[in-house]
Amino acid sequence: MMKTINIGVANLIVSNLLKESYFSPENAAIVESTDAASKFLDVVKSSPLLQLEFKVFNNLENKRIDSDVLGLHYIEENLKTLEVYTIEELNEENAKIRAFINENDESLDQNRVKLYGAIGTLIEESLKISNEVDVDNLHESFAHILNHLKTPKVEETSEEKDVINEEIVEIAVTLFNEKYSTLEESDITLIKTLNSTTAEEKKNLFEEYKSGNLSLLENLNKEKPNDKITKTIEKINEMKFDAENVEDTIIDLHELKKGLI
Repeated sequence: MMKTINIGVANLIVSNLLKESYFSPENAAIVESTDAASKFLDVVKSSPLLQLEFKVFNNLENKRIDSDVLGLHYIEENLKTLEVYTIEELNEENAKIRAFINENDESLDQNRVKLYGAIGTLIEESLKISNEVDVDNLHESFAHILNHLKTPKVEETSEEKDVINEEIVEIAVTLFNEKYSTLEESDITLIKTLNSTTAEEKKNLFEEYKSGNLSLLENLNKEKPNDKITKTIEKINEMKFDAENVEDTIIDLHELKKGLI
């Protein structure tokens, strides 16, 4: 059972909820998970302290450093960014994410939960006044995080890689804005596809949607020539594959195709 409110664990829970819902046949599960992600993102974005804390968690989880000295320095530099806040302010802001914590969730990656616990403890102890600091907790947390920083990353397979992170939460919220409040079966299928395919498969999907729309538009233009259709054909012909924006582009092409059929 988790003993403290922890932004790392809250993000992990929301991320897992999103990932699981993409593979669920229930529309309601997708809507529920996206609603939770949207609310979590709103809470974090509305708090400068939570944004900074999120960054510290991300830094300490993803950085790799071989040297003990450099590792300790990196940890200390991250903690310094939070020195402008008090332990009371930290607890007050962290209480805002309590609703996203499920203390009985046993499906979470326990190694990540332990790391997040160490980071959370380290931040809390570093903000306490000197006579209230639990030196043993502080030392154990430092040691755990330093050991993590020095452990080489294990290259994950495409099946094992957990792509649900802050960026994916952003994408999910974008996908389920008001424009997608009422989802059709084809929308759900596309979203699941986008979150379970490789970059090369997304490129192929982009080309498929591009050629499909061009075919539909060209047929319409033959039946009844129209300047707007001609310009749309020209615009689609000019489209180039862009890995950074491919999800949004495919969704736009998907919406266009739905309107043409």
